[in-house]
Amino acid sequence: MERVSVEIWQQILLKAMETNDWPIFATSCTPYTFLAFIDLHDWYNRYQESNGKYLEQRRHLRLVCRAWNEFVLFTSHRWLQLEDRSPMYKLDSTTTARTNGGVGPVEKLSMAIMSRDVTPILSWASPILKRPASQSPLRTYILFIRGVLRPGYNPLDDLIGTTTTQDPGCSNTNSNTNTTLRALSIVMLSYSSNFISLSQICRTFTGLRMLLLIAVITTPQQTLSLAHLEVLYVRYPSEAMLESMGRWDMPALRHVSLEYFNMPLTGMLDCFLGQWAHQIETLWLSEFDPVRSSLLASPLYDLPSGFWAQFAILRLLGLDCKTLQCKKWSGWSIMPPPTHPCRYLVCPIFTVEGSKVAHHVGRQVEDIRARWTWHDGVRLVLGDTHRGQYYVVKNIQDDPSFANMEKTAGILPEL
Repeated sequence: MERVSVEIWQQILLKAMETNDWPIFATSCTPYTFLAFIDLHDWYNRYQESNGKYLEQRRHLRLVCRAWNEFVLFTSHRWLQLEDRSPMYKLDSTTTARTNGGVGPVEKLSMAIMSRDVTPILSWASPILKRPASQSPLRTYILFIRGVLRPGYNPLDDLIGTTTTQDPGCSNTNSNTNTTLRALSIVMLSYSSNFISLSQICRTFTGLRMLLLIAVITTPQQTLSLAHLEVLYVRYPSEAMLESMGRWDMPALRHVSLEYFNMPLTGMLDCFLGQWAHQIETLWLSEFDPVRSSLLASPLYDLPSGFWAQFAILRLLGLDCKTLQCKKWSGWSIMPPPTHPCRYLVCPIFTVEGSKVAHHVGRQVEDIRARWTWHDGVRLVLGDTHRGQYYVVKNIQDDPSFANMEKTAGILPEL
């Protein structure tokens, strides 16, 4: 071991400092990794827990010897998690390493903001996102805004440069183009009238593979063009966004999650999903909007005629538990043919703190069992998305017992 070169030890340390909780760095998203993939981008507290494990691992590595301690400190900006009510950057409870008077290499950057004035923290992070590809290993950026912003303010103006939110296209050149970012998440919890410019996103982050938008408001004139985007996650889309999605251009799109959209599924097929259906491998749908407490006139009890012909390579379909448990649900009036590649129907359940996921899963299997009419090639997946715990039911008709269920952390077996 004493003969191992310094360069090899550095690579070992960098690998040890990485976490296995972010599939976007290890592999492309597939229908079989989709659950783990979206869970980690969905809940900010899951991200915080993962960040805490990462920092703890780094502290342990620093205790090995002086050389390891110095190397770990030098790479202390690989994962930055910032909050506007805490120091701008706090890692390992030590003074962070700096390169040329600025923040060192950053691979993952997340920001949780509660203040009304977000300009200081966004301006601080802006240079990191504007670095040239030769100097930037940045792969993931999460913007989590929990407070109410001042009216008319677009946070991307301070983050990546000012441009009009009314600009409908993405064809203009941008001197601040970032080609290294692979995953972008924007979460707005204030439900304010602040607009996010889609044109700023597609002109700046040209290499995106994953885009997550929660409660983001856009204008109807805007469109989105991302040549490499594979995963699209949209929750609480505004009416303006739904109107514009039919003009979005995403030729590499393969995995889609649309939650709480106030539009019938037939409408989503006509305006957006239909044009990409032939290449979509994973589809997660939820029509009900608990915030507005409203149900659509045509809930998702049965799929539209021609659904399986449109989604010819779909392997995983996700639906709300209320759809599968509804008394009106009796399998599907339109079922996939036996030769269809669909292998998983995923149904999330939501448990209260301290309750047992296994109990809820067992009860839900009994509710669904009598109405299950799928062919033998499709397996049911039930689980708690808050905890990332899932159970694959191998044969719901013949054996609904827990012994027939395979527990998984969100990575499904490829059948």
